[in-house]
Amino acid sequence: MKIVLFLIFLPLTSWGQKEYDTKIESQSRPGILWYVTWKPSDKPKPRKYDRLIFDVHYNEFQAPLDFSTSSHRSIGFTTNCYNEVALNTKNTLSVGYGIGFSMNKTILNQNMVQSSSNSIICFPYNANDAYQRNSLIGTNINVPIELRFRTKGWKHTKFHLGGRLGYQVTLKEKYAYSDASRNYRTSLKNAAKDMTYSLHARLGIRNYALYVSYQLNSIFQHPESPQIKWLQLGISFSLF
Repeated sequence: MKIVLFLIFLPLTSWGQKEYDTKIESQSRPGILWYVTWKPSDKPKPRKYDRLIFDVHYNEFQAPLDFSTSSHRSIGFTTNCYNEVALNTKNTLSVGYGIGFSMNKTILNQNMVQSSSNSIICFPYNANDAYQRNSLIGTNINVPIELRFRTKGWKHTKFHLGGRLGYQVTLKEKYAYSDASRNYRTSLKNAAKDMTYSLHARLGIRNYALYVSYQLNSIFQHPESPQIKWLQLGISFSLF
C-alpha cells in the first residue's frame, strides 16, 4: 500500500520541486504580485518589471495666464498596463509599452464657457457666485512607450523616460454647490483636441517612484481658447 501511494504522489512531488527561475527568484522580485506568472519556464530568465503601474498625481496647468487655483482636490490618476522587452540579459535596460487610462482634475479660478464656434471664453470667479467651486475634468485613453534603466537585482533603482499618444475621451467642467443636488457638469469635449501628446518620467526604488508628466499640446483646439496644458506631479506604485 505504501508503495502504491508513493507511486501516485511521486509525479506531484516532482512537479512541486520543478525548477522555475529558482536561480534568480530571490534576487529579482518584480513587485507585490511577483509570484504571478502567465507562462512558466524551466530555465532562468530575466524577470520583467513594472507591468502594472498606478500613478497618483497632483494636476496643474501650464499656461501664459493663471486659470487654476492650488487645491488638494486637483488630484488625478493613471492606470498603466505594460509589456516589457528586456534589451540585455540582466534586464537593466528595457523598453516598456502598453495601454493606459488617466483621469485628470484641476480646480479652476475661471469660468469656462464654450461659444458657438467651439472656442472657450473665460471670466474670473466672483465671490458672489452661487457655486462653491468649479473644476475641469478629463479622461484619456493612451498608448505609453518608455525606455527603462535600472540597477541589478530586485532592490534596484530605476529611471523611466517615455511618452504617450492619447485620445481625449471626455472633457467636462463641473460646478459644485453647498447643496449637492444642484451640482452639474457641462461638456467641453467639442472644444478639446482629440489627440494628446505628452512626455513622462519616473525615478524611484523597486516598486515606488516619483512621477512627472507634461502634455505637449494644448487642451483646447481653437486658437482663441486659452492655451493650457496638463502638468502632473505625483508618485507611482508598481504592483506587477
